[in-house]
Amino acid sequence: MHLTSLFLLLICLSLSVASRNIVLIITDDQDSVLDGMTPMTNTLNLIGRQGVTFTNCFVASPICCPNRASILTGRYQHNHLTVNNSISGGCSSVEWQQSREPSTFATLLRLAGYKTFYAGKYLNQYGNEKVGGAAHVPVGWDWWAGLIGNSKYYDYSLSINGTERKYGNSSSDYLTDVINNLAVDFIEGHSGDQPFLLVLAPPAPHAPFTPADRHDGKYNGTKAKRTPNFNVPIHQDKHWLVRKGPTPLPDDILPKLDEIYRRRWEALLAVDELVKNVHDLLEKRNLLKDTYFIYTSDNGYHIGQFSMPMDKRQPYETDIRVPLLISGPGIESSTISAPVSSVDIFATLLSIAGVKYTSDGTALFNTNRNLSQDRTVLIEYRGERSHKRPSSGCPSDNDWNVTLCAKEMACKCQDAANNTFSCIRRVSPNFNNIFCIFEDDQQFIEAYDMNIDKYQMKNIGYTMKKGLRHKFRKRLKRMVVCRDEQCVFPPGLVNGSENSKYLLFPTLNYFLYVLSYMSQV
Repeated sequence: MHLTSLFLLLICLSLSVASRNIVLIITDDQDSVLDGMTPMTNTLNLIGRQGVTFTNCFVASPICCPNRASILTGRYQHNHLTVNNSISGGCSSVEWQQSREPSTFATLLRLAGYKTFYAGKYLNQYGNEKVGGAAHVPVGWDWWAGLIGNSKYYDYSLSINGTERKYGNSSSDYLTDVINNLAVDFIEGHSGDQPFLLVLAPPAPHAPFTPADRHDGKYNGTKAKRTPNFNVPIHQDKHWLVRKGPTPLPDDILPKLDEIYRRRWEALLAVDELVKNVHDLLEKRNLLKDTYFIYTSDNGYHIGQFSMPMDKRQPYETDIRVPLLISGPGIESSTISAPVSSVDIFATLLSIAGVKYTSDGTALFNTNRNLSQDRTVLIEYRGERSHKRPSSGCPSDNDWNVTLCAKEMACKCQDAANNTFSCIRRVSPNFNNIFCIFEDDQQFIEAYDMNIDKYQMKNIGYTMKKGLRHKFRKRLKRMVVCRDEQCVFPPGLVNGSENSKYLLFPTLNYFLYVLSYMSQV
């Protein structure tokens, strides 16, 4: 017998193939702090109220590509090395394709006997001609309909199993609906003889915030949420990027923010219909009882908070906190406040299939250990410089260290090369805080006690006791180099015997899958 075939036979005998199906839905830029789940009536009823709602889910990075990489690999940014949305930042780079894609949850679940399907946004630079174009189908997917480039609603292209297909601007081309139809076709064609992984990644509510025609105007009159930190004057205790530019924003900017907020909600209505359509079809085909639904977003969003017009990329709750709902066999209706991270999704999916593989997260259910009520998670972001860009008409056009500056938004810039930070976010019955250090000339610190300062109005990074600040620094220093269970449990609490059971299968799984993959190319 061929060596690869023998190894594959051995590993398949070792793995317990589950009969549970998985539907993972990942939206784009959907917040939870600013009521981003309000339009999701079906989703809240069919997933949230039938399963578990995690109220303290934090992203590993408040930006699309790095956090999608964390979801796919179960790794923090410093381990998967996708640091921003550019190819040079690792987003769908050749290095990603060669060293990370062979160990995503798709490759491991496919090896465990799952039929795998992906439709929608993958990584921002996916399909770029520099990294293989539409012909590159990431290893691990049996059926692939990946969006080429960043989120759009019309006039886009999909890679359909490696062949580019262009879509126009008719109502039937609306991307969320196309994803819906592809999912329906897959489910209707499913024979039921093997479990499936269905990943649906619609563009909503990402810019350009385009609702389906049938939903346009549904939230007329809705205004951006006026939180206590909305459009406030910024003092010297915030990072320089937040301080830069007019604060508060001019009055003529506020209606534009209200329009964005409204259209984001309207764009989500088609996603809510997608959830219901998939749910109802699975029920009709008697598959629902064996299916887990997981609903989340790649990052949050701010609209006017701290006089920043609109975007993510900041270490504030609006940007780092996202929805996470899970329903399925054996999951009782509940709300869980224990802190969780987007790196946990990888381990959770593998846990459903009975597959063991090391990651920086932990399974959120179906595990021998309860979720810790006192946990520190990591948030990392690396800012970007400007690349080639059209003139914005702003004074910043000559400064290549800043980017995402818009004249129609008072020339506020949303990102900068040294908008680079690492944060630890702790939630426990007694503590609720965040501590961040920026990689700039000052090594600027931002820290907040969320128990008494929910809206992060007062930075206590420089006023807390020196000994406490030292403890925060020490924990952050440990987290930014953590790997595997050291990211979840403090060193010393995991003994060698427990570690060993997680080290055999990942090494063998990875080796075998790469062997199998290389034999096909």
